[in-house]
Amino acid sequence: MLKISDDFTLEDIRAIRDDFYERYKDNWDYEAMLKEIQEGAEHFKKGLEEQRVNTKPA
Repeated sequence: MLKISDDFTLEDIRAIRDDFYERYKDNWDYEAMLKEIQEGAEHFKKGLEEQRVNTKPA
C-alpha cells in the first residue's frame, strides 16, 4: 500500500509511478492498466472539482 501525503508531493507522484511500474513490468495486462489509470484519474478529477468549488470567490 502506498503512503500518500496530505499535500500530494512530487515524491508521491514518483512513488505511484514506481509502484505501477513494479506491478506491471512483467505482466503487460493492458486492460487492468487502463482501468487503474481511469479510476485514478476519476478520483483525481473529483478532488480537483472539490477544490475548485471550495476556492471560488464569493
